Amino acid sequence: MNPHNAMRAFVAVAQTGGFSTAASKLSMSTTAVSRHVADLEHDLGVTLLRRTTRQVSPTEAGARYLPRAAAILEEITRLNAEISAVDMTPRGKLRITAPPAVGHDWIAPLSVDFVEAYPEIDLEIEFTERLVDLVAEGFDAAIRAGPLVSSSMIAHRIIEMRYLVCASPAYLECRGVPERPEDIVDHDCIHWLGGPEAGTWSFTKDGARVTVPIRGRLLITNFAAEREAAVRGLGLAILLSLDARDDLAAGRLVPVLSDYQVYHGVLSLVRPALPFEPPKLRVFVDFITKALRARGSGLSSPGA
Repeated sequence: MNPHNAMRAFVAVAQTGGFSTAASKLSMSTTAVSRHVADLEHDLGVTLLRRTTRQVSPTEAGARYLPRAAAILEEITRLNAEISAVDMTPRGKLRITAPPAVGHDWIAPLSVDFVEAYPEIDLEIEFTERLVDLVAEGFDAAIRAGPLVSSSMIAHRIIEMRYLVCASPAYLECRGVPERPEDIVDHDCIHWLGGPEAGTWSFTKDGARVTVPIRGRLLITNFAAEREAAVRGLGLAILLSLDARDDLAAGRLVPVLSDYQVYHGVLSLVRPALPFEPPKLRVFVDFITKALRARGSGLSSPGA
């Protein structure tokens, strides 16, 4: 019997309430998890888990064993992380997840530069809209946009995401310049598909918030395409200043309703709350943060 694996299997089953769920969490087969628990019970001479067709729960002995076993495993994780951190050379496989909109436009191009800069790191990035369970699925970190759900994860603030309402000079000459949010009901709007306020835009000024309905022929979930549509004169668009910077400087886009604040958010990287941050992840955070802040225009630089 491998005592460490047996203890891990028991704690996972007791905490998740099932053998199959624990097997998925541990990347083991259900049969292996069951065997590890059975070996532990045989070695201890007690039954740790009460098994029924509907659920699995700790026995009295299992309930006494669980907290101390979990504490021992946590201490082993801390010890391993501490020893691994002694070698500060960034190396090994790094698994990151990011939302597609941010990932394809911002992170993917930078990933090429990153692997060239750090030849001993193998980078794997998955772009997905789903909220990935980093620990259960074996990811080192996730890049997330907007407010973070309260959790045990450690968060690094990368950049603040400031938005502007923009349009091409040709469009504004033809359709007029909106002077207040209510004016946009007479305009075509290039809108982000979905989201909590689909079909409306919200504006804030002096603490007062106004939400107005919008209409338009293009709804999309791609920053680059949204910006290109605005440059071509298809309507008003709410764009990230990070993306619109060059077009604004060249006069291809013009900001409107500048006295009003639209959406504002933060791009963050979250990682499991391990006591020591692996060097490979630290250099990735630093690299991405530095590159994106360098691209920003008028963006503040919050500390990580």
